[in-house]
This record gives sequence, C-alpha cells and structure tokens, in this order.
Amino acid sequence: MEFDTIAAISTPIGTGGIGIIRISGQSAFEIAGKIIKSKKFGSVYDIPVRYAALVEVYDNEEFIDQAILIKFRSPHSYTGEDVVEIQAHGGMVVLRRILEAIIRNGARHAMPGEFTKRAFLNGRLDLAQAEAIVDIINSRTELLQKAAAKQLKGAVSKKIDEISEILLNLISSIEASIDFSEHEVSELSDEEIENSIDAALEKIDGLLKTYETGKAIKSGIYTVIVGRPNVGKSSLLNRLLKEERSIVTDIPGTTRDVIEEVLDIEGIPVVLVDTAGVRQTEDVVEKIGVQRTLKSVERADLVIFMVEACKITPEDMEIFENIKHKKFIVLVNKTDRGINITQDDIKRAFGKEGIFISLAKDENLEAVEKAIKETILGQGIEAFDEVIITSLRHKELLSKAREYLESAKQNIKSFPLDILSIDIKNALDSIYQITGRKVTEDMVERIFSMFCIGK
Repeated sequence: MEFDTIAAISTPIGTGGIGIIRISGQSAFEIAGKIIKSKKFGSVYDIPVRYAALVEVYDNEEFIDQAILIKFRSPHSYTGEDVVEIQAHGGMVVLRRILEAIIRNGARHAMPGEFTKRAFLNGRLDLAQAEAIVDIINSRTELLQKAAAKQLKGAVSKKIDEISEILLNLISSIEASIDFSEHEVSELSDEEIENSIDAALEKIDGLLKTYETGKAIKSGIYTVIVGRPNVGKSSLLNRLLKEERSIVTDIPGTTRDVIEEVLDIEGIPVVLVDTAGVRQTEDVVEKIGVQRTLKSVERADLVIFMVEACKITPEDMEIFENIKHKKFIVLVNKTDRGINITQDDIKRAFGKEGIFISLAKDENLEAVEKAIKETILGQGIEAFDEVIITSLRHKELLSKAREYLESAKQNIKSFPLDILSIDIKNALDSIYQITGRKVTEDMVERIFSMFCIGK
C-alpha cells in the first residue's frame, strides 16, 4: 500500500524548548535531505536509523535552525512507512518555516489523525488501539490515562478477539455441518450451538457492564447542585473546588446563571454545576436562571439536592418533584445552626437518607465526595485489573452483536442452520468493527477526524 508523503508539526502550538516536525511516506528521506546539512554525514541516507543526528536546517540557502534529526525505516516506524522526525527549537515561527520548506520540497500537509490512520492501515495497530491514543492525549485524569493505556497495549483487542474466536469457531462448525452433513462431520446439536452463543454473550455482557464506569471516567459525571436560594449551593461548589469560584452572600438569588467547574474525585472527572436557586420570582434575570437550572437537571447524571437542617419546606418538596426521577444525593446543610430534622424525616420526604454537613465549619465534606462517586459508579471503581470500555462506539457495536446472538439463540429450534448462521455472522461483523477487521471507509475517516493534526 503506497501513499504520498505527509508532514506536520506534532507538538502543541506555543513556545517550548523543543518542537517536532514529522514527515512520513516513501519520499520522507529524500525531502528531508533537501533541507538539512550535516557536518558528520554526507546525506540523510548516510544517517543510521534511530540515530539522533545533529543537523542544520535550511530554506533554500538560508539557515533556519539547528536541530536533531531521527529517521525510521519502513516498516519499523509509527506509521509503518519511512519516517523522519526533526526536533527543532520550540518557537512556532521556526517550526512553521521548517514545515513550509518541507512542503515546498514535495510533501503535503497531513490531515487530522493521518499519521495514526496510516499506522492502522499499515497494520501497526488496530482501530481500538488507535482510539486509545486519542484518550491518552485527552486524558483529564489518571484513571482515564490508565484505561486508555491498557487499551493501547491491546487489552480491549484481546477481549474482542476472544469473542471473535468463539463466534468464528461456531460459524465454521455450522458451515462444516451443512457442507458435509452426509459425510463424517456430525451435525451440531442445539445444545452445542446454545453453549457457544452463551459463552460469547457472557464475555460481551462482561464488557458492557464496564461501560457506565468507562463513560464516567472519560466524559465526567455531570453533577448539578440544586436547592432553594441561600441554601449553600455556591458555598458547596467553592468548598469542593477549594477555591472561591462562585459568589457567596446572604442575599437570596445571588447566582443568576449556571456555573460549571471540573473536580477530580479519585481520578473521576466530576463536572460540578452551581445553579440559580429555584423559587418563584418576578426578577426577569433570575427567572432565566431558574429555567436554566431546570434544563441542567434534565441533563444531569447526578443531582446534589440541598436542604437546610432547620426544616423541610414546601419549596424543598416542589424542587424535589423536579429531580426525583434522577440519581440524587440529599445534603442537609447548616448543621452548625441547629438540627431540627432527623434522618427519618429526610427518608420520609425524599425516599433516602441525607448527608448532614456544615459548610461554614467544613464538616463532613469527605462524605459528599464519597457519595458522588458511589452513587454513580458503585463501590467497584478501585479495582482496575479488568478491561473497561470507554468508547460509545464499542458499546453500541457490542450491544448490536448481543442482539444478533439473542436472536440466534431464540431461533435455534425454529430455523435451519444456514438461516441461523446469518445472525451469528452479523454478530461477528459487529465485533470485527471494534478492532477494524471489518470497517467501512466512512467509519475510518470519522474516527481519525477526531485526532489532532500531527498525530
């Protein structure tokens, strides 16, 4: 498979000690040779592979910069092609001048993700591993980085291959049973087919169960703080963030808009949303704030519902009607001013116990963080020994494969083997799409368009 030669700046925009320009393709060495000079080596072709050579970079005869050049020969490179990396000083002006000189000498600008796309097309990594690179680059927490690193090492692909192997063996046995039914191959029993389907379903279900955790780790838990005005919503946001992000006063209705900040709770990104207090008001701006609060609630993965320790008011119950269909935590604030309600009162009103806190005295805040994590994820997030699915694409393909297998299982006694095998083949096709063994060109383009240029 041959491609033209591409080039891009592979380090982020900005000023730094080092900036890297990457060239990949069959003309990479030739093009690099037109812009560099070396006191030690006669040409780029004389430089040993994987050797860091000190070179001077020129645009025509004008000196641009001193740099390190490393070359990688196909197929032993990131893309599987001949690759040259030029490590220059990290100013954007010098990097762009070097890139422009490369383009003028025969390369073209790389598209987003094109280096990794070539690595996939040249068999250097599968599609699941390629997607893991995006997650590693975009990791906001250590947990996502760890999950993505496992995927890059092939942990997800290994699980997918195990499912593929079961289905492939089943399809082969069915086809052998059909083609050689009159010879020495015995016909598959319904029990054997069902056992194989169940084995595949068990592995699929094991992966699907991890998705909610993976989604939370990757996308964050959208957590909306609601309650009456002046109940302590902004103070809670500030305490959890450990900074004064929201304005706090004794005047009800201070928060007029939705304020979002990301909090890292044990490696899980929690998008904390401070909202306007929900109440009847004639203030036009405050009314808009209340409407935005209710829209945020609809989007929420989790609602933190705040009441005061003195009493449960009709306004509290009205707010609860808007959030009771969501996952929620009840926080009972201002315990330092006296507690006039019990856990039984909270449970009768809201169906669960509350967490009693004092934001004024910073009491029991660790229980809030623990409750956020456990309400969404349960208590099993600490164990990262298993593979976790973080991609919606993977989840949808696994779910589709599951539907096909359930259909086949239900029809074992109703349809002949050749008809039954259609669902099983469709399930295998869905599984293959996860790692890219069977994938459309449009899907490949869509996936790699999410990458940055230079990767």
